[in-house]
Amino acid sequence: MTRWTWERWAALSGLVAVALWAIGVVIDESSSLPGDDPNEILSWFQDESNTILVGAFIFMLGSLFFLIFLGALRARLVEAEGRRALLTAIAFGAGIVATAMTLLIPGPNLAGALAEDDLTPEAAQALTVMDDAFFVGAELAAALLLAATGFAILRYGALPRWLAWISFLFALWLLIPPIGWAGLLVGVPLWTIIVALLLWTRPGGEPVAARPPEPIP
Repeated sequence: MTRWTWERWAALSGLVAVALWAIGVVIDESSSLPGDDPNEILSWFQDESNTILVGAFIFMLGSLFFLIFLGALRARLVEAEGRRALLTAIAFGAGIVATAMTLLIPGPNLAGALAEDDLTPEAAQALTVMDDAFFVGAELAAALLLAATGFAILRYGALPRWLAWISFLFALWLLIPPIGWAGLLVGVPLWTIIVALLLWTRPGGEPVAARPPEPIP
């Protein structure tokens, strides 16, 4: 019984992750990045270093809570899928990669704020565009996380099956280049909130649908 209590609390870390992400973004947006002029960007790093550091730290802290949420999700999927747990392994691995990418998204600005006195204008300008690569990586990894979780739900009934179709829809959203960024900023947090609440309200040991028996090797 205690094991499931811990897993339910871990599931709520998804809500904490979303809250910290939102706070980090709001703080970051409160210090608007200037235009493309390298000297203005350097001045932005120097003048707004504290704001950049606080926003980046809170955002990255949210990613750590997302890892805890992933642990709770993995436990539920493994319970439904069984010891081989191929889909669970794919979902969990993709989730770790997505989390690593979100940890790196604010990294360039964080580095620039820490090294504000040693930056050149050209280096400052380069740092402000480096996060795009991490952002795209997070989109693709998150799409695999959602898709694999959706397939696990459909196959083994770890959570309500309507969640599988929502997961597929959000995964497709993440894979469409012009709007994938919105899928990461809006879709993934919304999906995390839904899954966290379902994990909390449906304790382990009460699967939505029975898992098919595994063949004897």
